[in-house]
Amino acid sequence: MDTGLIDNPTRKKILLALKKNGSMSVDDLSDEVKITPMGVRQHLLILERKGAVEYITRKHGVGRPGFLYRLTETADDLFPKSYQTFAMDILTELERLDGKGKIDEIFRRRKERIASEIRRLLSGKETVSERLHALSDLLQRDGFIVDLEENATSFKLKQFNCPISKVALRFKEACTHDLQLFREIIGEGVSREQCLSDGDQACVYVIPKYDKTLPK
Repeated sequence: MDTGLIDNPTRKKILLALKKNGSMSVDDLSDEVKITPMGVRQHLLILERKGAVEYITRKHGVGRPGFLYRLTETADDLFPKSYQTFAMDILTELERLDGKGKIDEIFRRRKERIASEIRRLLSGKETVSERLHALSDLLQRDGFIVDLEENATSFKLKQFNCPISKVALRFKEACTHDLQLFREIIGEGVSREQCLSDGDQACVYVIPKYDKTLPK
């Protein structure tokens, strides 16, 4: 979802109105955001093209049916959330009740689940280069900002954002298992020379160009 949609103040008002009211007509939105119905339609057309709103038909007596506009499911991503704060609260409470071992187990299970899915998606990639380029594409598809560099002896995979960055600052187990995830997918020779949770600009993974058979 294009988060730039909420940079326009009128479109932001329209999105907020739909968020609060569920579905609204053009006239209702015109009253809400204080612009003409024609102006509302122009903004709705942009929002519809971007996948943020959709319309449903409303029949009301004789004559042409009207339309009600509402947010799509993906539009929910435009609104702020506090998932990391919620996750932090849960993990902190689990640590208090069950100790550090429980936290490690949670991140280990998370790693195993993600690794299983990535292995499936990388099926058929038989070389380090093929697997790394496919992995880079997967990460970018999922919203990561990634660079993949190559020299004579190794690759460097740089990951500039982290979906659980605040959690990782408190629970280093997240970073430990992320590194193990890369090793299980690419090979035991993978190392991490920089980490976002240590205040670095990116998580930087170094992958040697070895000839060994890759992990299955």
